Amino acid sequence: GSERVRWSPGSLCGRAVVLALFWRLEACPRLCICYPSPMTVSCQSQNFTEVPAQIPHDSKRLFLQNNHIMELRSGEGLLGRETAVLWLYSNNISSIQVGAFSSLLELEELDLGDNKNLKSLAPDTFRGLEKLQSLHMHRCHLNSLPNRLFRRLYSLQYLYLQENNLHYLQDDLFIDLANLTYLYLHGNKIRTLSENAFRGLVNLDRLLLHQNRIHQVHHWAFGDLYRLTMLFLFNNSLTVLSGETMDDLVELQFLRLNGNPWACDCRARSLWGWFQRFRVSSSDLLCVSPEDKRGFDLRFLRESDFMGCPLPNPNRKKDKALANGRSNSLYEFGEGRPNPSSFYKGLQSKDLYSSKNDFSTEEDYWNNYEPEEESSSSSPDWKRGRGKCFGLDCPSEGSSPGLQPSLATWLLTL
Repeated sequence: GSERVRWSPGSLCGRAVVLALFWRLEACPRLCICYPSPMTVSCQSQNFTEVPAQIPHDSKRLFLQNNHIMELRSGEGLLGRETAVLWLYSNNISSIQVGAFSSLLELEELDLGDNKNLKSLAPDTFRGLEKLQSLHMHRCHLNSLPNRLFRRLYSLQYLYLQENNLHYLQDDLFIDLANLTYLYLHGNKIRTLSENAFRGLVNLDRLLLHQNRIHQVHHWAFGDLYRLTMLFLFNNSLTVLSGETMDDLVELQFLRLNGNPWACDCRARSLWGWFQRFRVSSSDLLCVSPEDKRGFDLRFLRESDFMGCPLPNPNRKKDKALANGRSNSLYEFGEGRPNPSSFYKGLQSKDLYSSKNDFSTEEDYWNNYEPEEESSSSSPDWKRGRGKCFGLDCPSEGSSPGLQPSLATWLLTL
């Protein structure tokens, strides 16, 4: 029989293994720490002004956050084809050349958040990142988003654009994002929502638009959002919102519309009617005008408050359905959403901090409205309401409405 070869550090095989491991450690960029299995390169908080050289080409995760990197250049060849997670948040990035990410064909998460000098992006910045699932561009100074910026990002599920300087959204900006579930746009300067602003987002679950300057929402702006469960529009400049617009949101569960100067004249009738038909957890909607309704909650007005107002146009929904038939959401019937990334497991504790996980201001958002169940007992019933739902589908008094536990607690656990 053959003799079994035993491994030992002094054997030829053993020396080869030791040399290979030593070479891998030597190949790690200066001032960085490398971890094997999966290959992780951690270079955060080292005052780098550019992407360091000698990053192993088989790196699965690359952490470059909290440095002073100013530019991402094309053709440097510094990032490997196998990289799945790339964190570049909290740098000084002001320019990203087209092609800077062209080699990252396996990339699943890209965090560019908190780069306050990043004011614009080329239309093809993310070209080729068809496996990208999570994209973070919050707390930059982006003024606008080119209408081809997100083209062919079919796998994208999470898009963070909050706290930028956006004034508007291009039509069909999100047309290829049929798998997107979370879209965060709060804390910008958006003024209007056009007819095709959200076209193609057929799987969107959460849309956060609070703390903008929105004063107008097109009647058909939410036409493709029939799976949306959460809509935040509080602290904007809305005086009117059509009930026909809200009719498209057939799965909606959580709605925040407080902090807007609602006009409770005849223009409010369709929204009031929607609240009578639809069951939803909602904030208050305090009337600002006319004077005789100031301080009233729009949801609890009476039918007699709209005496003399014209009835809604019965043909509007029919016309709307015909128009929606021309939607070019080509990927609605795809093979389903991609599996979430597996590369978060086993991270070193100091690598876990990312600006996208910073919910330090979340309580500030919740302080902007007063949940109905906590309303002052001194307020009259028509102001503070009696529950979370409206219309004939409400549960009887004392029964459970069947909703999830505190939404604030739920969000903070994400």
